[in-house]
Amino acid sequence: MVVDFAYDGGFGAGGEVLLRVDGHDAAAGRVPRTIPLVFSMSGETFDVGVDTGSAVGPYPHGFECTARILGVTLERLSEPPAELAARIAAGEHAAGLATH
Repeated sequence: MVVDFAYDGGFGAGGEVLLRVDGHDAAAGRVPRTIPLVFSMSGETFDVGVDTGSAVGPYPHGFECTARILGVTLERLSEPPAELAARIAAGEHAAGLATH
């Protein structure tokens, strides 16, 4: 399975999503907005095979995947422009100060 996300660019902007399963296009859609900052204090995790944070689907907390996961690859295809990177850094800094 591959998820391609064609980001519109910009602070919290959206993009087009394409899901490929076994090399075939399975679904496509639009994400209108993205989270512009990281929420590390929220208790969310980047789990694979089990969701120990908030459920992102119609299943209970701690639900385990019964499929065989062969691997997960995250690939950043480009770096954000300098102005956007500066806004992200400033936002992360402000969010960090707000949690103390």
